[in-house]
Amino acid sequence: RGFLALPASSYVVEIAHSANRADLAALHASLHLPRGELYELHLTRDGGDWWLLVWGPFSDIESARAARSDVPADATINAGWPRRIAPLQAEARRFND
Repeated sequence: RGFLALPASSYVVEIAHSANRADLAALHASLHLPRGELYELHLTRDGGDWWLLVWGPFSDIESARAARSDVPADATINAGWPRRIAPLQAEARRFND
């Protein structure tokens, strides 16, 4: 539940997404990032389970963009863009209620 307690106005970097949680769990276990935390979010997409692996928090979008360069080049990521926390928290709350 740590993700839901993050400041809603902050940002995370979406590292990966998948319909299969095991894909993200393996990536999560292999990533060693210099700061922040990794969060696995269980959401829904097109009526099915959807998982996001996000990293943060970052105080603003510029910080989140800059942090992207700290992800190891050999990491198997399929995203990498900044996301505002508030909409992700709202979706996570809807899904988990």
